[in-house]
Amino acid sequence: MKHNNILEKIKKNHFDTLKKNNAVTDAKNGELSLGAMKALDIILQAYQVNNSKKISMELSFLRKKLGLERNNDYVNRIKSYIMELKLPFELRDFNDFESGKRVEWALTSFLNDVKSYKDSQHLIEMNISDNFIEYMVEKAGYTNIDIELSKKFKTKYGYKIYEMYLRYYTMPNKKDHQISYIKKDINELNKKFGTNHKHKSKMFEGIKRGINEILKLTGEEVYCDYVVEDKKFMFYWMKNSEKIGSKCIIPNARINETIDWIILHTKKEIKNIKSYKAKIKALIKNNTFEDLESLYRGMMINKYDFTSEEINLYKLNNGKYKNFKEKKN
Repeated sequence: MKHNNILEKIKKNHFDTLKKNNAVTDAKNGELSLGAMKALDIILQAYQVNNSKKISMELSFLRKKLGLERNNDYVNRIKSYIMELKLPFELRDFNDFESGKRVEWALTSFLNDVKSYKDSQHLIEMNISDNFIEYMVEKAGYTNIDIELSKKFKTKYGYKIYEMYLRYYTMPNKKDHQISYIKKDINELNKKFGTNHKHKSKMFEGIKRGINEILKLTGEEVYCDYVVEDKKFMFYWMKNSEKIGSKCIIPNARINETIDWIILHTKKEIKNIKSYKAKIKALIKNNTFEDLESLYRGMMINKYDFTSEEINLYKLNNGKYKNFKEKKN
C-alpha cells in the first residue's frame, strides 16, 4: 500500500528531520498542547515525504513517534491531539504568492477531515487543509527539526525555546559575532507557550525549566535575561563558526557525562577540576581528545551494561554515535 511506502521512507532516516517552514515555527499556536505540536510536526514531515495533502498513518506508528509507548490510553490521546489540529491558529510573516503580498498574520486550520474506518481502526486518514498548503508554498525560510529528539521534550517551554534556538541560531549580532540573541516581550511569549503570565518572575520560572530541559536533552546552553529598557526577554547563546557537535563523534547530551567518567577513571593528579573539565570539553567537541571513542564505549559497557554488538547499533555510517536509551532493570 502507498502509505506503507511513505512510512518506510520516514523510518529509514536515523534522525527524522523535518524542514519546518518558519511561518509555522513562528506561529502563535501556544494554545495547542505539547502533544498536538509534536503531532503537527510528524504529519507535516509525512506530507514532505509524500507531497500529498492526504496522509494515512498507523496508530502504532504515531504512538511510537509521539513517545506514548507506556501510555495505555494512547488512542484517545492521539485523537485529542488531532482534534486540536482542526482548530484555527495564527501563522505569521510569510509571502502570499496568490496576492503577491507579504502577510503579517493569517488564521488557518492545519487539518480538515480525519477518519478512522471500522474495518481498519489501526489506520487514520487525514487531509491537510488547502489553505495551509497554499501558505506553505514559500520555498525559502525553513528550520530543521529533529523529530526523534523533539518527542523527548516534556515541557512546552523546552520544546518551543529549543525550536526558537534552532530558528535563530545564526542571527547576526553586530556587537559580538560569537553570540546570537532574540528578544520577545511577555505577550509574545504568552502566545508562544499558551500561558497568561502578567509578571516576568512567573514567566522566568517556566523559561528556566525549559532551558534546563534543553541542556539535559541536547547539551546546548541557552541563556535568558530580562532587558528592562526594552521590557523584553532576551534569549542568547554562544555561536560557533561550526555548530557544536559537528565534529564530535559522541552525542551532545552525553558530553558532560563522558567528561565525569573520564575524570573518575583518570590516574592524573587534577589541581583545578573546573579548568580541566573545560579543557576536556573543548577537545571532545573538536574530536581531538585521545582515545575518546574507546572511553565512550567503555562507559556504555561498564556503566550501562551494553555489549559491543549493541553499541555498534548506535554507531552511524559517518563514525558518529547517536544517543542511546538506558536499559530497563
